[in-house]
Amino acid sequence: MPKKRFLFLLVAAMLTVAFCLPVLVACNDKGAEIAGKDVERPSDIFTDDIDTVDSENLAASASVTTASETETSPNLIDGDEDTAWTAANATGEYIILSFGKEVTFNTVVLRENGNYITGFRFQLPDGNGGWQESFYRQDRMERYRYCAFDTVTADSIRIVIDGVNTGKQISVAEVEVYNVAQKTYEDEFRVFAYYNVNDYKSPALDKDQLTAQLDVVTDIILFEYVYWDQNGDLTFTQEDKNAEDYDPASTAYLESVIAFIKECNPDVRICLDILPGDKAAHGLPGCTENLVANIAALARKLDIDGVEFDWEYPTNTAEWVAYGDMMLALKEEIGGEGRYVSVALSNFNVGFTAEQIAGIDYVQIMGYDRFDVDGNNSSFRSGAYLPMRYFINLGFKPSQLVAGMPAYGRPDNETVGEIWTNYNYGEVWADSAKTQQFTKWDNVQYLEYDGQLIKVFVTGGAMAYDKTAYAIEQDFAGVMVFRNLIDYPVEDDRSVIGAIGDAIADRIAQ
Repeated sequence: MPKKRFLFLLVAAMLTVAFCLPVLVACNDKGAEIAGKDVERPSDIFTDDIDTVDSENLAASASVTTASETETSPNLIDGDEDTAWTAANATGEYIILSFGKEVTFNTVVLRENGNYITGFRFQLPDGNGGWQESFYRQDRMERYRYCAFDTVTADSIRIVIDGVNTGKQISVAEVEVYNVAQKTYEDEFRVFAYYNVNDYKSPALDKDQLTAQLDVVTDIILFEYVYWDQNGDLTFTQEDKNAEDYDPASTAYLESVIAFIKECNPDVRICLDILPGDKAAHGLPGCTENLVANIAALARKLDIDGVEFDWEYPTNTAEWVAYGDMMLALKEEIGGEGRYVSVALSNFNVGFTAEQIAGIDYVQIMGYDRFDVDGNNSSFRSGAYLPMRYFINLGFKPSQLVAGMPAYGRPDNETVGEIWTNYNYGEVWADSAKTQQFTKWDNVQYLEYDGQLIKVFVTGGAMAYDKTAYAIEQDFAGVMVFRNLIDYPVEDDRSVIGAIGDAIADRIAQ
């Protein structure tokens, strides 16, 4: 985006109503990413408060060498993001940090000066003057990349750059190395997972599979089971909508689903997602009193732990205010009973007031369908880094925020259309030649769909681990998965939920 246009938009944003500012900020960044790889992005207009790591940076006292020695190499560890190490070669470039002694570490933070590196990996010395097989690898580095892994001990680390966009040079501002200690959470680190209305009927998620997931998942969000109408009355999805005795007022099917989940794990919390039956005829604010009363009565009847709302999305200021006021009224009604109020949001166009923001217990951040330059719908940057910064800057506390990640894939093939493939979609490959199997390190799957081979972006197991470790580092309330039916089995290292569980075990004191 041209600098003059960016400055114009920024000035215009300052003259709009307060809630419009985050919209323009988010759109500026997203727009620059979509514009293409050859467009320089403006600096992010966000706080840097969640860029920090609460540990000693071991790289600060290391020595650094690079494949193409230049006088800028020390800039990698000088603590100044305005300086950078640059290299013209697209491949064969590397960075070696030598610590002078053996050190233990489990986290590397990389800060790219741009968005052109397409792949990188880490290696440790093999003891014979060479380097071991890579123990970590990922794709985009970008402005801030939090890389988490099992603890290692070594006197040096080599970071290999595997690719860069055509015609662009490598430019890395900082490399940081940490040994992040386990954190003690005063409140439990939550893991939310959506359980769709059809999941109970599907044989794909049987009792054993759900039971295994609930060793990690703390809260099940029941999705698409309950709707409200313009009068504030509730209707319920039934097991068979074509049955002769179909009764939209009956909670029998919902109760059977809750009973099944509790059989798998009686300690799991149940959160009920409430959707507007007709977004154009939501009835707010006129139906607020009746809607709150009906939801509160339902929560008590079912003895559930929380209520969530997923209206995508209010279209004007009045609707946002009415939406937030309704949630505050519900929180006042059921909060004293130990029940929480949650809302699902994406990082754009959020129009809640400061009072409403303070009154919401959890935000399920939909860190997906936020496409980056490659078409990835949930990269580290688009799916974690930017959404978290956005909501912090709106005034939410870290303890309210839940980092959402998908257990489904989105293709980059325009001829396929908008499809959401299952993450565990049968046999998949890591390359289009079908010679390499998909692994936890890959965020791309190649699979056969409707008679053709398509490229699908997913959140790999390693990416899920990174996002969870990052959420823990920043004291967020937890993480969320949409949705648990389509994940790999938790014992598979490609599983999103399994990786979340591993990160919690490694990063939180039990």
